[in-house]
Parts: sequence; C-alpha cells; structure tokens
Amino acid sequence: MSNLLPRLLLIASTLFLSASPAWAHHSWAPYDLESEVTLEGQIIEYKWANPHTYIQLQTTSADGASQVWQIEASSAVVMRNRGWASDTVAVGDRVTIFANPSSNPNQTMGLGARLITPDNMLLEMRQVNSGAPVVVVPEKGSESLAGKWRTTSNPEVSRHFFFFEPTDWPLTEAGLRAHATFENADNPGKNCVAYASPFLMIIGDAKTITLGEDEIIIRTELEIAERIIHMNETSHEGIEPSVQGHSIGHWEGDVLVVDTARFAEHGMGNAQKLPSGPDKHLTERFQLSQDGTSITYSFEMTDPTYLTAPISYEMEWVYAPDFEMIQMPCDPESAQRYLELPESFLEE
Repeated sequence: MSNLLPRLLLIASTLFLSASPAWAHHSWAPYDLESEVTLEGQIIEYKWANPHTYIQLQTTSADGASQVWQIEASSAVVMRNRGWASDTVAVGDRVTIFANPSSNPNQTMGLGARLITPDNMLLEMRQVNSGAPVVVVPEKGSESLAGKWRTTSNPEVSRHFFFFEPTDWPLTEAGLRAHATFENADNPGKNCVAYASPFLMIIGDAKTITLGEDEIIIRTELEIAERIIHMNETSHEGIEPSVQGHSIGHWEGDVLVVDTARFAEHGMGNAQKLPSGPDKHLTERFQLSQDGTSITYSFEMTDPTYLTAPISYEMEWVYAPDFEMIQMPCDPESAQRYLELPESFLEE
C-alpha cells in the first residue's frame, strides 16, 4: 500500500474525533448552546461512566450562596478518545469549567466545554486533547475480518446521525412528526438500551469481530452490544424482534454481506430524535482492504414507516490489535441522571 492511504485515514480519523458529538444516549437539547457560563469551584464528584461522565462542582454564587453545578460530559469511552482518563481530575480539585447552561434557568446544570485544572492546564471536553489515542494504520494488517478495529468516519456521517435534521434524509409524515415531537424522556437509552444498527456501527469506538463457520459475532466497546450474524440461515420468518434485529450473512468472494430485519421499534433506532419502525431493513457489506489494515463498512437502510427512500453510507474501520478497549457497562444512574435531577440542582 502506498503511504497516501495511511495519511488519509489518519487525517480522517483525527477530523472525526475532533468533531465528534456527545455519543451519549440523548441529544444536547436541554442546553443553551448559544450561551456559556464560567464556573469556579471544588469538585465534589467525578463520575467516570458510560453513557455519561459527570462532574459535580461546588461553587459560590454572586450573592455568596453555595451552589452545586452538575456538569455533563460524554461517555468514558468517548472521553478516553479525547485524552481523558478516570484520574484526569479528582474530588477536592479546584477547577474552572466553561459550560453551556441548561435552557431552564432554574437548573444549575451544564454541558461541559472546557476545564482548567489546578495546575492551569486547559482540557477540552468536546474536542481532542494532546495524548489522545489517535487512530493510526498499522504496518501489518489482519489476514481476515477477525480482530479488533477502530471506527473512522467523516463529519458528514457523524452529523447526519448525531445531529440529525429533517432535511438530511427523505422522511415520511410520520418521520417528520416523530422528529418534531421527540423528547429525551422517550429515549430507550435512559434504560441502557443500546443504539440499533447501523447507528451502533458508525460510533467511533472499538469493535471486535469473531469469525465462526455458523456464526460471526461483532461486539462493540461503547455499548458492549453483541451482534450475532447467522451464516447457516436463510430466513427471518418466525424470529422475535430485537434491538439489533436478526442478521443473516453470506460471503460474496471475500466480502461479508449481512442482511438484517426483525428490528424492534426503537425511539432513536435510525438517528438522534428519529425512531425506527418494525419494517426497518438493513444490508451491510464488510470488505477487508488488500493489505488487511482496514475494513470498508458500507450499508443501505430502508424503513418505510419513517423514510421515503433508502439511505446509504460508507466508512472505514482501522485494524487496531493492540488497542485497549474500555469494558464498562452502561450505568443506569448515569443514564437517567439528566432525566431525574436531584432537588439540589434546582434553585429555590
């Protein structure tokens, strides 16, 4: 392989990480993204978790009253990809946090943007910091689809899924209505229900593929979800619907083709604020590069309940055999915290 492809993949992955969205179970709708507050105080909680990392900051208001602000950040997996760790900050640290406040002026909560540490180091909370584990194409690839892979993408793909707007895809009347009336409380993520594919497949985490004669298994890092691709079945008939649907695979030469149907209805099954219906259908292709250093992942999705035409995308997964995955299950308290704020986060 020429030196051009590794550089292009490295650039693409860097752009993807630096422009990455929350990758959480809900949108940024509760926050006023046009405003920013500066908060100085002492950390009284640092919860490193999936699907959200939280910092509770004890501050003093202009009138001298004590306040506790709850600052939301992305999942531990995504924060790791931005250069954070479980010990980046600690309880007792005095820090400055810049955040987008809640749209509700009675709530002392915000979406973290940047943090200044006790030793005056500026850390981005929604962008990549130095020391982040950048996706790099290895010198030696895999001999098959089996192994560990890291997802790369491009800003268009991530925006269409994570910041979905009705003009992005051709929507039915039901799709337009569902997007317009979506509320975070309707999101299955509050109960630690994983994203459905292909949404699950484009998330910028690590994934493992295990090849078997009868089954191929794909496991994801962020959701710790598991997809089983049945290689010895030919029909979806009689299968109970599930979040990831029922997948049947076959080989076209060295390309794995996966046909998935029988998806359970999901409040964000297609994109942020866009559900999926019972007739959703997904066709995916996994093609190993000639040198084994990457997989081209492409798909076409139809959903007659919410889409008037198919949508399709393509992206790269880079081979990462030595990458250390974060095996951290979804924390129910973390998933629901933004929905059920303690009274201490509501001003009298």
